[in-house]
Amino acid sequence: MRKSTLQYIFTWVSILMLLSSAVFLVAISWNSRVTGSFSPSLVVLLWFFISTSGIYLFMLAVKKAHRQWITEKRELEKEKTLAGKSAPATDPSDHSMDFAAMARKLVRRTPEKAALEELGKGLLKNLARELEIMSGIFYVEKDGTFEAVSTYALVASTPPYQFKPGEGLTGQAALNQQLMVLSRLPEGYLAVHSGLGKALPSYLAIVPLVHMGHTIAVIECSGYRYHPHEIENMFRIFSRDLMIKLSPNLS
Repeated sequence: MRKSTLQYIFTWVSILMLLSSAVFLVAISWNSRVTGSFSPSLVVLLWFFISTSGIYLFMLAVKKAHRQWITEKRELEKEKTLAGKSAPATDPSDHSMDFAAMARKLVRRTPEKAALEELGKGLLKNLARELEIMSGIFYVEKDGTFEAVSTYALVASTPPYQFKPGEGLTGQAALNQQLMVLSRLPEGYLAVHSGLGKALPSYLAIVPLVHMGHTIAVIECSGYRYHPHEIENMFRIFSRDLMIKLSPNLS
């Protein structure tokens, strides 16, 4: 006879023993109250049947629950294995960060009515916090010349130079009113220093801020934390939304 068949028979026998013993125990208790007679040996025997049946059914329930847990665990592991095999390969340079949300977060942190000179310091500080930029300069246009009004972690033998539209990479970005992100910087072009040494950035971003067809400011920053393509997309959204926010107070 199969093990499952025996277990099935024992289960029903235990249930019948439990129910019948409980009924007999109730009947004996009622009879002892009515007649005054009492049989201790019969009561002990009934309690033995009830306890034995109850313990067996409890152990059977625990065993069944354990089997169910093992089955669910195996199915879950099987699903994870199949999902891992069918999942498409991902680019190791991809990041889970939402750069569009980051750009809008930076815009929200920018005061709406601040002067451009005051705006630059806060912008560079927020970029350092969110993008972990290594260095940065904020230029403002004054009488046709762009002048640096704020810097971040900049180490140079001379102060940030002034430039006119079309002069150098920064001037060309201001003239063309187009975002530039360079990922291949010449050796020794730019290095960021700290007390422990210096490091070369992986990108240089030049972001013109354009209002009514006129470049009013330029953000120049370098970093290493994210891929240049992601930085370019982030700054594209950031510069657009920032000028939408600032435009009412610039006109």
